Amino acid sequence: MKHNFLMIPGPIEVDSDILTEMSAPLIAHYGPDWVPFHNETVNLVKQVFCAQQSDLFLMPGPGSVAIETAISSLLSDGSKALVITNGFFGDRWLKVVRTYTKQVISVAAQWGKPVQIEAVRSVLKKERDIKVAIVVHGETSTGMVNPIKEIAPICHEYGAILIVDAVSTLGGVPLPVDEWKIGICATATQKCLECPPGLAPISMSADAWRAVEKCSSPGWYMNLRTWKEYIVRWGDWHPHPVTMPTGLTKALHLSCTKILEEGLEARFARHARFAHMVRRGLQNLGFELFIDQEEYQSNTFTAIKTHERLPANLLVKYLKEKHHIQIAGGLDELAGKIFRIGHMGPTASSRAVLPTLFAIEEALRESGVHIKRGACFEGLGLDVEAALSNI
Repeated sequence: MKHNFLMIPGPIEVDSDILTEMSAPLIAHYGPDWVPFHNETVNLVKQVFCAQQSDLFLMPGPGSVAIETAISSLLSDGSKALVITNGFFGDRWLKVVRTYTKQVISVAAQWGKPVQIEAVRSVLKKERDIKVAIVVHGETSTGMVNPIKEIAPICHEYGAILIVDAVSTLGGVPLPVDEWKIGICATATQKCLECPPGLAPISMSADAWRAVEKCSSPGWYMNLRTWKEYIVRWGDWHPHPVTMPTGLTKALHLSCTKILEEGLEARFARHARFAHMVRRGLQNLGFELFIDQEEYQSNTFTAIKTHERLPANLLVKYLKEKHHIQIAGGLDELAGKIFRIGHMGPTASSRAVLPTLFAIEEALRESGVHIKRGACFEGLGLDVEAALSNI
């Protein structure tokens, strides 16, 4: 199968040293050789989460399995939940929560518009028995980053355990889990953690544990009490209830080591810099961003409105067929209206962003739009001619 360079909002391109780590001979997922390495990996991931005071598990599966595990572990008794949503993935969690409890309240905003913080406060103040609140940090369907820093303390004030879907953001933008008092935070390895898909790290605060322990949730694998039981009872030789993907765990160990060597602040600054380059470069070409308020624009992915001369589906097809660069179209009600570009981990870089911008510029020219060669690079702090010569 021909490889296309992945500029979608995940999974991302993976560096060769990470892939090499996964290709080593298999090792046992238990015993005296494995346990110290597993625990060291967990501690590295905790540092990326900024969650040293929380427990953290590496669940095999997609990010969705970790988030639904949190929902199952807290809401299987039918308790009341609040779902904060303004996009495709927030709406999905609303549907999932409704399968666990009939007591569901939503605070919703139009896709691409920020949720009103005071609306969240008003609901929590009125409905004092809300046990859980759920929000997507980076709404991949729209390019929106939701204001967790403002939402989290309100949830904490009113005693609601906040579950954060950080699949598309953790490791690429600031999200200090302990400092912001996030009850449960979950992500996945295939985005800002710079690995292939297959592991879903999930953190648990002390407050979240107390709530879980009071809930008689059914099930075994998707039950956080099971995961804690294995730490307590079998932690010295088998600290997880299932067979772990050892190669992927080794890759995660390496990727988190590299992330921490770069430094979180430097890493966040790099993602912000290349996000700005993507947005400015596309605006140079006459595109309009879907999220018009800068403070709500994610630094790990961007959604762009389709050009009147170049439908989104044709742009996606052109980049894939002519340049072997893969970007994404819109989801659900935004299909055909936007396209989406990921810029996270290795793709928050000149080698990824500059060829993508220039390929989009060429797509416009081939669609009959008169535009100067290299226009996408103007105002980016680059030597335009040098950038063109390196494409």
